[in-house]
Amino acid sequence: MDIKQDIIYFSKEIGLDKVGFTTAKPFLQEKEVLLERKAKNLISPFEEQDIEIRCDPEKSLPGAKTIICFAMGYLIYSQSSLEAVSSHIESRSEGKISRYAQVKDYHVILSEKLRHVVDFISKKRPGRFKIIVDTGSLIEKAAARRAGLGWIGENTCFFTPELGSWIFLGEILTDIEIEPDSHIESNCNGCGSCVSACPTGALMAPFQINPYRCLSYITQIRGHIPEEFRKALGDRVFGCDTCQEVCPCNQKVKIPNHKEFIPDIPAERDLEKLAILSKQDFNMMFNNIAAGWRGRNVIRRNAVCALGNLRSENTRNLLKVLTKDPSEIVREQARWSLQNYLCR
Repeated sequence: MDIKQDIIYFSKEIGLDKVGFTTAKPFLQEKEVLLERKAKNLISPFEEQDIEIRCDPEKSLPGAKTIICFAMGYLIYSQSSLEAVSSHIESRSEGKISRYAQVKDYHVILSEKLRHVVDFISKKRPGRFKIIVDTGSLIEKAAARRAGLGWIGENTCFFTPELGSWIFLGEILTDIEIEPDSHIESNCNGCGSCVSACPTGALMAPFQINPYRCLSYITQIRGHIPEEFRKALGDRVFGCDTCQEVCPCNQKVKIPNHKEFIPDIPAERDLEKLAILSKQDFNMMFNNIAAGWRGRNVIRRNAVCALGNLRSENTRNLLKVLTKDPSEIVREQARWSLQNYLCR
């Protein structure tokens, strides 16, 4: 087998679900789109702000010739089957955490797997490499599309035919030249389900998103939750899966059930417990998953907001206590939630 087939075989052997190859040529069309988005202040602060770096792989690895793109599905049986079956009987005080944020931190797991791939290639062909997993500068969805892994849907998420959009992406830049793959046709049929289901209108139109209105972003900001979005958050504690859940392409997908994603201790989802979450319990449950990256009081604040939206009879006293909490953002949110409770 040639180097390309060797890489594909090894990658799948270590648990990477999809592998594709593309050139390291600049992403010129995407650059124009990003410049337009930047002019309209539609670039998320969580994204790399330097558009030149995002669209020219040579800025990340001088002499780069190939981008090897990878996708790894994160659905596990405890999420996909148990949640779906039990959602209608969930406790009124149970909050929602996005599926990607319930599994072990993908930055760590995917980066480690890509290091194994680099080691594997290095033994066969000398070269230079750069690993990118989310926090890097490359415009990764465009790279994955050009490498034939899948397509970008109307909700701006990346989809593969087998796994839907329940995936993590990662890339290896290298100066080794490898035959590129061809892109595949999109399975998005333009139904508009994601756009119409978006709770805040963050999806302004197909393929157009205002990140500052996205509830996934809102749950991750520091400080106070803007009042405009508090009721729209509903029972969400971290992230928002709505646009993915309603997508027809996500209804019948493979469940990879990668064991390395299964957390040692599932994150607490009882809103009353989350509202008073101790540092010790937070570290035990959240330190190794993506939902923990913004810290304990952001999670607590979101849980208090959700309690105010659910307005359960037995949470009024808890909200009163939380108006005197040491955390200012929790105190303020508790006051709002208590007022929302009283206005039922």
